[in-house]
Amino acid sequence: MPRLGWLVIVLLLIAFVWGLNRRSRLERSGERPVQMLFVPSVEQGTLVRRGDELARFIRADSGLTLRSQVPTSYAAVIQALGAGQADVAWIPAFAYVLANARFGAEARLQVVRSVDRFSILVTRLGPGEPDRPEDLAGRRVAFPADLAGPLRAELVQLLDERAPGWIEVSVASDIEAVSRLVENRDVEAAASRQVYSAPRDLVGDGRKAMEYRRPGTLRETRIVHTSPQPKPELSNVYYGCVLARSDSGVNRLEDLNGRSFAFSDETSTSGHIFARALLNRADVTLGHTFFAGGHPNVVQAVRDGKVAGGATFYSPPSAANRQDGTLVGDARFLLLKNMATDEERAKLLDEVRIIALTDPIPNDVCCVRRGFSKSVWERFERSMQRFLETPDGRSAYYDLVAGVAAEKCTDADFDEFRTALTDAGVSASRLLEAAEEKLERRRGKQGNGS
Repeated sequence: MPRLGWLVIVLLLIAFVWGLNRRSRLERSGERPVQMLFVPSVEQGTLVRRGDELARFIRADSGLTLRSQVPTSYAAVIQALGAGQADVAWIPAFAYVLANARFGAEARLQVVRSVDRFSILVTRLGPGEPDRPEDLAGRRVAFPADLAGPLRAELVQLLDERAPGWIEVSVASDIEAVSRLVENRDVEAAASRQVYSAPRDLVGDGRKAMEYRRPGTLRETRIVHTSPQPKPELSNVYYGCVLARSDSGVNRLEDLNGRSFAFSDETSTSGHIFARALLNRADVTLGHTFFAGGHPNVVQAVRDGKVAGGATFYSPPSAANRQDGTLVGDARFLLLKNMATDEERAKLLDEVRIIALTDPIPNDVCCVRRGFSKSVWERFERSMQRFLETPDGRSAYYDLVAGVAAEKCTDADFDEFRTALTDAGVSASRLLEAAEEKLERRRGKQGNGS
């Protein structure tokens, strides 16, 4: 090779090494802008505006310069993490597992959401059966282990004061408590947690969940007490759910055999992967299926009767859902929030119901690219937590990721999720390749001006 060619190569190598060293120095000093990406999960303008608010706060608080961006898909975010074009990313757990496997992305924070839960007391309906808490004096009440904290304390105090001598029968879950009431019949009441759910939903409390397993439970029981105010519970998981029209004759998963069905998107954890695993466990063989291209599209397809069932995300409602009138925390709220009247909302909730939930799914993850500066991350996290201590910060964070807090996490926290994906027969790499192919086609069309 000519001497000039070798000289060019040496100069390029020197420039490359210098660039790496400069980048490292700038990261340590906080001078280099930190690139922060969000997956497009809600209206893009909201994400851009709220992401900019977070970036401005962190710069004023810590001196770090942030640039907030919203790429077109989670595949684009993963690619950016791998190419060093993104430093911090807020992505679904499924996307994080892929980014970790392919590019060594590191989980740092997990989104925590708030659930507004009530407690209820359920009794059988019939002559001589208790119809108020006072009637439970000296009687047996099934109490689930997952009714804990302030909700449990409040209900125990109520029973101690109004039903002296009541007897606690410990059980594992809400549905088991109601089962002891209607199947074993060895207790006179069942306690349960409760969240708001639509009138015909088969989720929300142990009584409704039992109705799925044992039709007639709702007809044979009644709620004799509901706690006056909900108590917030923090959760780092959400679910997928299966929807059906209330008048479709679909009351159980098995009723979907041979029927048409809409999934949200091939790469959606709640709207496809976990929902399909749920249907497979129930030995359901669907008829015609398709991907609707988004969670609200699934809800609309079910409501319009284009399919017998559909799969979307589900989260129990929070205080925000009560305040804005959407009432529920599942994908139906994406349609409800655009409705002008309570009558319109009530009609949708009466027409489209939830019949089953999937296994729990980890909430979204805040991760960093491999090799991201530890000191810069610590400055970012401290400012992030201070942002969440302000009213405006909490509001912006809710709009960005539907969360109320961010707790520390590590990669090991997602091992069970990886196992669940494997058990569901999911090829994560194949789904990522499909998403990347879709992304490249979109980029090609934009490049051609179409």
